Amino acid sequence: MSDFEQRLRRIEDRQAIAELRAHYCHVLDDRNWEQLAQLFTEDGEFQGLAHVTGRDAILRFFRDTVSGIAEGFWHFCTNATVSLDGDRATGRISMQYLSVKKGVSYVSAGHYDDELTREGGIWRFRKRKITFYYFAPLSEGFTGRPTYITPEGKPLDPALLAAEVAR
Repeated sequence: MSDFEQRLRRIEDRQAIAELRAHYCHVLDDRNWEQLAQLFTEDGEFQGLAHVTGRDAILRFFRDTVSGIAEGFWHFCTNATVSLDGDRATGRISMQYLSVKKGVSYVSAGHYDDELTREGGIWRFRKRKITFYYFAPLSEGFTGRPTYITPEGKPLDPALLAAEVAR
């Protein structure tokens, strides 16, 4: 394979992995559990609210447990990284997760750590692990504002900040 073909293959791999990650969010939010399970290898692992191993266990977990956790949920992922090594890849992607549970709106965020494998030309999750940073009712929201500082790290005078914002 020429250098050009190798570089093109890496670009195609990165794009396929990006689409896999996006597809995961879409089928999860649509509650299409069969399609979701197919995004994992036969021996794949999902580690989040529970740890399950194997495509059949992943299907059962999402279909029988996750479907009852919330009336609705929406996943938004960004800041993706990927490191390719032939037919294997690893990476992290940031996640914001909005949900409604028992009529209460929740907001949360975290990241997924992914191990991916190309099988028969198709990228799949070998392992997907969630780390949550927070999960809170939306009514608690995000209170407060950051303290703006000078380049030396001292708090900025509120009057100077107002003048800066007005510019």
